[in-house]
Amino acid sequence: MCSDTFQNLSNEKKERIIHAALTEFSERSFSEASITNIVKNANISRGSFYQYFGNKEKVYQYLVVYLYNKHREDLVNILKKNSGNLYTSMMEFYNQYIDEIVNSKYFAFYKNTFLYVNHHLVGQEGILSISNPSTGRKEQQQQFVEFLNTEHLKAESNKEVLEYIYFIVNTIHHMIIDGFVNDLSLEDIKNRSFRAVEWLYYGIQNENEERE
Repeated sequence: MCSDTFQNLSNEKKERIIHAALTEFSERSFSEASITNIVKNANISRGSFYQYFGNKEKVYQYLVVYLYNKHREDLVNILKKNSGNLYTSMMEFYNQYIDEIVNSKYFAFYKNTFLYVNHHLVGQEGILSISNPSTGRKEQQQQFVEFLNTEHLKAESNKEVLEYIYFIVNTIHHMIIDGFVNDLSLEDIKNRSFRAVEWLYYGIQNENEERE
């Protein structure tokens, strides 16, 4: 996604390039976004851009990973704060997460990613996949397992715990996509997402109904 050369830049320069790229992809669709605009607004040469990322697809992929790694860190911190309680943490996280997306100055980037470029989110190579994770994602996965209280979860291994978490995460992302497609309000997207978390955690069967 990005070269070691980019990773070794100063934080100020990296943030300037990231902001320029996010702004460009927020103002234009992926197909219409211009590397020329990115390098101009980031105050770097075109040659430097190609040295850092190689092409437009790779910088877009980098931005998706960059943002979602930040959100994963938020979830880990919320889990720690809530003593590893998954249900409470998921409810708190998605309340914060959906607010941040909708109110972000990069909202159009999020929306375009959800609607049109979501192969970077889901699928075998997507950021929400648990297959072939990067080193950074492996560390975050270990943190999930470390801080999550699994006492009441039906999971026999760490892998099953991660599969359960990512099943919830993928489901909620599809709920958000559906909200965008159908132009739902922020409140409706939140309520549907909260309901999905509750169903996935507690089940849909009425508590008073006996199992067959």
